[in-house]
Amino acid sequence: MPLIRLPALMRHYTGGENDFLVEGSTAMEAIRAAVDRFPALKPHVFDGQSKLRRHINVFVNDANVRDLDGPETRVARTDVVRILPAISGGASSQLTP
Repeated sequence: MPLIRLPALMRHYTGGENDFLVEGSTAMEAIRAAVDRFPALKPHVFDGQSKLRRHINVFVNDANVRDLDGPETRVARTDVVRILPAISGGASSQLTP
């Protein structure tokens, strides 16, 4: 069973869990199993058409699935699937004359 690993900011949707085992032979199957187990994750991971949101990055072990076979990347029982929302923003500064 692959291990799903979530960042701390997503633990709110999983009752405090950030590491848990799921069934699945592809990254997408594992993600869907995670959402089935914790339905509060769904709107933060999938859009209204059940596709991964654009800002969600998925890694299998240390490789971004975009560099592999996309969401259909095969996962083994010992793999770690990380679901990471992109982070943007920060302090803005203004130039003063």
